[in-house]
Amino acid sequence: MRPALLVLALFPMLAAAQFEFFEHMFGGDGGHGGGHSPDAREWFERNYEDAECTDYLCPDTLACVKKPVDCPCLFPRSEEKCILPDKSNYVCISKDGRGCAFVDKAWKGEV
Repeated sequence: MRPALLVLALFPMLAAAQFEFFEHMFGGDGGHGGGHSPDAREWFERNYEDAECTDYLCPDTLACVKKPVDCPCLFPRSEEKCILPDKSNYVCISKDGRGCAFVDKAWKGEV
């Protein structure tokens, strides 16, 4: 599989996992019932709308950065930020010992 296709194949899974996390974190039931207080969702929406950022506002961390690739990982103590080889985007992976070399190999289709 070509590197770009492999990365494109990985993004929907990463995005789905991220949105599922936020759905649960901010009170949506995602079709699973239950959920948290809507206060967390309201807090996030209010802070997102009130954020003062002249460059790029990271949608998951609300960090103000120069460009999207500069956004920090949501959980920096347990995630490692890996810049993709094309330098235009990044992924955050679990700090499980594989490191960014794994992402580079996946990009090249070697995994």
